Amino acid sequence: FSDSEVLQQQLSYLLFVTFNIQVGMGYMGIDFLKEEQMRRNELIRMELVEGDAEQEGKKDPKKLEEKLEKQKKNASKFKRGTVPFIFLVALPYGAQIIGFGAMNMFAYKCVMDDMHRAVRLNELFDHDTRLVAMAVDSPTSPSAYATSMDKVISTTYDMFNRKLFSLPKLMLLPGVIVRQPMLMVQVFPFIFGSDLLKARLVAIMTTTIERLNKESKEIDAIRMKVEAFDMKNAELLQRSGQGATQFTQRRWQELTEAIQEKAIVAELLRRTKMFFAFLQRNFVFGALIDCALATLISIGKIAAADRFVFARAIEDAVDLVLMRSRAESELAEMDTEISKLQELADVWEKSKERNLLECHISPSESESRGISIRHLQYSRGTAMVRADHVNLEPGIYAVTGGNGSGKSTLFRVLMGCETNEKPIDLPSSIVMLTPEESLIPEDAVPENACRAPDDSCEPDEESKQDVVPKLSITMPSSDVVEISQTFYWPLYTRPIDWIYQCHLEDISDEKRHGMVRRVAEELHSLEFTQKLQTLSPDGNETDNSAAGGPALSPVDDTIARIIGDLEEEKEDWFNDLSGGQKSKVELVRKVFLNDECPKVLLIDETMAPLDPTSKSLVMSKIKSFCGGSVVLVIYHTDVGVGKQDEKDGKDAIVECVPSNNFFDHNIHVENHVLTTRPIC
Repeated sequence: FSDSEVLQQQLSYLLFVTFNIQVGMGYMGIDFLKEEQMRRNELIRMELVEGDAEQEGKKDPKKLEEKLEKQKKNASKFKRGTVPFIFLVALPYGAQIIGFGAMNMFAYKCVMDDMHRAVRLNELFDHDTRLVAMAVDSPTSPSAYATSMDKVISTTYDMFNRKLFSLPKLMLLPGVIVRQPMLMVQVFPFIFGSDLLKARLVAIMTTTIERLNKESKEIDAIRMKVEAFDMKNAELLQRSGQGATQFTQRRWQELTEAIQEKAIVAELLRRTKMFFAFLQRNFVFGALIDCALATLISIGKIAAADRFVFARAIEDAVDLVLMRSRAESELAEMDTEISKLQELADVWEKSKERNLLECHISPSESESRGISIRHLQYSRGTAMVRADHVNLEPGIYAVTGGNGSGKSTLFRVLMGCETNEKPIDLPSSIVMLTPEESLIPEDAVPENACRAPDDSCEPDEESKQDVVPKLSITMPSSDVVEISQTFYWPLYTRPIDWIYQCHLEDISDEKRHGMVRRVAEELHSLEFTQKLQTLSPDGNETDNSAAGGPALSPVDDTIARIIGDLEEEKEDWFNDLSGGQKSKVELVRKVFLNDECPKVLLIDETMAPLDPTSKSLVMSKIKSFCGGSVVLVIYHTDVGVGKQDEKDGKDAIVECVPSNNFFDHNIHVENHVLTTRPIC
C-alpha cells in the first residue's frame, strides 16, 4: 500500500524516536515507582506501630502514650511530605511523561496517518479502476479498510512500544536471578504456566469474537447499502406495488436480526474473556509474583521499597518471554484486519487487469475521419449484436432498435477502446465473441482466401479451417465522449467546481468570474431556467428585478440567478433539478464548454427528458457545433415510413427515422445485426 523505500525511512525515524523516548521514560518510571513505594511503606509501618502500641499499652500505659505521640509526629511528618512529593516528584514526572509522550505520539501518528491516507485516498484514487473494482467486488467501504490499517499499525506499534518502555526494568532482573538461581526453578515455572494457559484460552475466545465481528460487519455493510438505496428511492418504492413496503421491511429485518445474533454471542464471549483475564491476573498471576518477591525480600536481595518495581519487572519478563502466546488475542484481532487488507489488495491487483479493446486511430493523412468497425460481435444478457462491416463517416446518427437490443452496449464497447483518452473497462457482463487475433499469421493467408464471412467469394474447406474473422475498430481520434443515461454529481460541492472538475477558488477572481459566466450563458442559451415574472397591480407582467437596485434586463437577470446557483454549495444540487435540466448541464459540461466538439460523441437517451422547445435548441446547437464529428444518438421516438428501390424497380415501403433537420443517418439493430439504413 506504500512505497517500500519511503516506508522504511518513516519506520526508521519512528524507531529512533520511540527507542530514545520510551527507554528514557522507563528509567524515570523506576525512580518514580521507588519514591511512591517508599511513601506507601511509611503508611504500612504506621499501622504496624499502632498494633504494637496496643499490645504494650495493656502492660504499660505510659509506653502506650509515648508511642501514640510518636505516631502522631510520624503522621504529621508524612502529611508534610505530601506537598513536596506532589510538586517535586509527581508533577515533574507527569510533565516529562506528557511532553515526551506527546513527541512520541506525534511521530507515530504521522506514520499511521500516512498509511491511512495511502489506503483511503492515495492508492484508491491512483487509478479510477480501483474505485470501480472496490464498489463492484467488495461490500466493505474505504473507511473500514482504512480503519483496518490503523488497527494493524497501532497493534504492532503498541507491542514494541511496551517492550521498549519495560527494558530498564528488565535489566534489573539478571543480577537478582544470578544470585538466586533456585527462584527460577521454584516459582517461575508456575508463573509462566498459569499465564500460558490463560493466554491460550483468551486467544480462543478472541478468535471466535473476531470471526463473529467480521461476519457482523460484512452484513452491516450490506445493510447500510440496502438502507441507503431504499431511502434514496423511497418514493419509487412506495409506488412499486401492494407488497413492496412489506417486502422491504422483511429484508431489513432479516439483515438486522442476523447482525444482532452475532453481536450478542460476541458480547457474551467478550465479557467472559474480560472477567477471566481479570481474575487470573489479580488473584493467580499476582499471587505467584508475590511469592517470588517474598523470597527475594526474605533473603535481603531487594528492599521493601523495590517491591513494586520488581513486581513490574517480573511481569514484564513474563510478557517478553510469552509475548507470542500473551498477545494471541491481539494478534487474532490483527489477523482479522490483515485478512481484510489482503482482500483489498486482491481487489486492487485484479483491477490492474484492464478489460479494454485493441483499437486503432486513423492516420492523419487518411481520407476517412469516421469510425470503421469490422467483424464485431458482442453479447450482454439476452442481447447479441453482430456488425460485419460498418463505416460511420462524420455526421449525426440515430441509433435505433428495440429495448434490450444492445444499443447502449455498443456505446460501452466504443468507450472500451484503449486508444481513447479515458478508456472505460468493459464490464464482465459484456462478452466479446469475435477473436481479437487471427489464428494464423497474416502473411500466411493465401491471396485468394476469403478474409471475412461477408466477402463475395466462397472459401474452400482449408480456408474455412484456418482463416477466422479479426475484430478491427478504427476511431477517428482519441477524443471520445459519452453522455450516459444517468449522471453522477458529488454531494456538498459547488456546482461550478464539479462542472470544471477543479476548485475555482484557487484561481483569480477575474478568471473565475469569466468561467462561471460562460457556463451560465451556455445554460441560458438552452433555456435552463424560465425567466421569473410577476404580475403588476394592473395585471401586466413585470420583470422580477432586485428591489431598490438597478433594473436588469431579463437575460442578465436570469444569468445572474444561474451564477448564484452555480457558486452556492449545496448538499445535492443535482437532485433538485428536473431531468431536462440535468441533461442540459451534462451537455454543457462535456460538450459545449470545449473549444471544439469531441470527434466521437455518444449520447445515450440524454435528450429524452427534454421538452420540445429545449430539444429543438439542443439539436440545433449540436448540429452546428459538431459538424465534423461522429455523433451517435440513441433514439426511441416513433419511426416514419419511406420508399426504397428494390431490384425489380418497384418501391417498397420501409420504416425510417425522420430527419427533423438533425439526423443524417440511421444505425439500426434488428435480428442481432447492426446495419445502416436511410432516414426519411
